[in-house]
Amino acid sequence: MTADMLALLATTPGAAPQPQHTYTYLFCDLRTDTLLAELPLADVSYSVELNSIGTLRGTIPYTAETLPLDPETASAPGRTAVYVDRDGVLVWGGIVWTRDRATGGKQIQASEFLSYYQHRYVKKTLATDTSLLTNSAYVDAGGQRLYSDQKFVMWSLLKYAAMQSGGDIGVDLNPLTGTPHGITRTAAYFGYERPEIYKAIADLSASDDGFDFAIEVGWTPAANNVPPRRFRQARTWFPRRGRTVAESGLVFSKGGGAGSIIDYSWPEDGTSIVTEMSGLGAGSGEARVVKTARSQAMLDAGWPLLEGVAAFDGIVDEAQVQGMTNAELNTRGEQGQPSFEVAADVDPAFGSYSVGDEALFTIEPEPQSPTGREAVLRIVAIENTASDGPERVRLTCVGV
Repeated sequence: MTADMLALLATTPGAAPQPQHTYTYLFCDLRTDTLLAELPLADVSYSVELNSIGTLRGTIPYTAETLPLDPETASAPGRTAVYVDRDGVLVWGGIVWTRDRATGGKQIQASEFLSYYQHRYVKKTLATDTSLLTNSAYVDAGGQRLYSDQKFVMWSLLKYAAMQSGGDIGVDLNPLTGTPHGITRTAAYFGYERPEIYKAIADLSASDDGFDFAIEVGWTPAANNVPPRRFRQARTWFPRRGRTVAESGLVFSKGGGAGSIIDYSWPEDGTSIVTEMSGLGAGSGEARVVKTARSQAMLDAGWPLLEGVAAFDGIVDEAQVQGMTNAELNTRGEQGQPSFEVAADVDPAFGSYSVGDEALFTIEPEPQSPTGREAVLRIVAIENTASDGPERVRLTCVGV
């Protein structure tokens, strides 16, 4: 079923009515989360990504109704946040970073709250190894020492960021305390190198026995006459976020005049395939940490030697460099990322799945795929286009 057919169904007498969803866009001060304005947005698309940073795009109409709400202040780039409320559920939150003139108003672009840490750097050496430190107290006591479990390394980095003057944007770090992952890391971030905090966390999570991470938003439940309030909280999932296909039971299908898949792209790209990866860690010259990972199974199956190189600047732990090299090899072994445009209100409905979930995708035989196609894939990005007409959702996936 094409998008045009879905739109036709929405307006055809006697056709099943398409569900209408209520969207509210809340613009708030970044540091205090004080509500500045509730503004409409047109031509909206927003996405969430696994261990990465989703984005939002939309246009604020400048009209007689919105100008008294001061959209200029409410959407100031770099100092305001925007939340997407869909039917009473916060489904997206992030920071407005750019704004420009557009027909009838101004277009904004925002990125999820993790993007803040792309603008934050380690300015004094932080490490698990106390021999590298002049102040061996832990970060939360004003020192330089990192807690060594990988979950607590992330906590330490975010705590360090929040302790700087003007650096607390109200991200709740409590979900990162409590039970550790049980994976000890040797980590050192040298202040003179000014490592980016988001990249440090992303590199840590990409190691063998790594983790998935995000900053989630939502409403707290109403209780004891206290109304719900917005929250931003840092989270990790170990060993992984999301459900296996056996747990999720998700099936997206196309063909036979039914199914939720409207359109799809399932590329095959040999240019990105790597069968041996070299990972470059900290150091220079012959002293640089260098590790390799090889896909012997692919080579035994007849693939040629196809080499790749990845740089992990500042990583001094050889085991971590090896783990990140292994993970990079697994990622580069993919033959392209399939993507699927699916109907938001056809089973599985939008909201019943999240990034990290596995699902079965099946395409019945058609001219461009005479034998059909079927695979269990992991959802790594979800983009929703919430403009006029039925919502359109794009799922980006990788093999499992």
